[in-house]
Amino acid sequence: MHHGICWLCAGLLLLVGGQLTEAAIGHVFYHNDAHPGKCTVSETVILSPGEKTITSGICARITCENEEGLAEIASCGSQAPLEGCEWGDPKDEKAPYPECCERQQICP
Repeated sequence: MHHGICWLCAGLLLLVGGQLTEAAIGHVFYHNDAHPGKCTVSETVILSPGEKTITSGICARITCENEEGLAEIASCGSQAPLEGCEWGDPKDEKAPYPECCERQQICP
């Protein structure tokens, strides 16, 4: 598995569980010698600097920043629910980013 994807998944797991109102921004290197000057996110997702993609497996947007393979990942930010409430499932996890971040708040 590509190391960048491992770090992306680990970072996104840390963000799960909170209200998603602002983007969480991270940076990952997706350098691959087979595709110089590009961000090689996966075998099928290869971006040139300035190009963006919305991921289908996770709720995020990936932007290739430069020819060294540096990419910015914007995912759902987190916020605590109101006191005594909890976050439910995403409203529409198949929606494009950032709409896929919206969650229902469940209060007694």
